[in-house]
Amino acid sequence: MEYRINDRVLVKSFAKSNVKVKLINRYSPKKGELGVDGWDAIIYDLHDVKKLIKDGVPYGKNEKPKVWVFDFQIIKKIS
Repeated sequence: MEYRINDRVLVKSFAKSNVKVKLINRYSPKKGELGVDGWDAIIYDLHDVKKLIKDGVPYGKNEKPKVWVFDFQIIKKIS
């Protein structure tokens, strides 16, 4: 599936919880550059931030953190 800027997707975090993020910017390295394909994204749901805090991620309670999402972490597009 192809995703676009501003799509909202469900992702599998490394902290074990699935969280909803909004895709902000696509990064795809050019030939010869180091890096991997992925997205800059923001966790927009404070409930998901609280789940990550419970899983041990050091976010603030009312913070909407900017995160990196690898392509393989995306589970599905949500509405």
